[in-house]
Amino acid sequence: MKLSLIFEEKPERWGLRGDPYFWDYLKEIADKMDMISPEELEKWIKEEYLSLSGKDLTEKYMDFAVIEQFAHGGMSSGGVDNMWWTEEGIPMLKERLGKLSR
Repeated sequence: MKLSLIFEEKPERWGLRGDPYFWDYLKEIADKMDMISPEELEKWIKEEYLSLSGKDLTEKYMDFAVIEQFAHGGMSSGGVDNMWWTEEGIPMLKERLGKLSR
């Protein structure tokens, strides 16, 4: 079973305009990965964020990174929202992974 299964259903709400592109980026990589633990998932997402943005994915309020490859126009184009990923995205994906593991 491939890790990309947890990315199949997209969230209805995002933080910034770059978030769906980061989601798709992760899904594409996850399509080549087998299932991992929820802890490994969080570590992997944070490593990918760091490699693309040069910044740590933290819980700091109003922190975000602009990732040029996800910039497709608009004020927050390319912006990937740390708070959304730490409070919603990663917990959602970890929950989905846990359900598949059972």
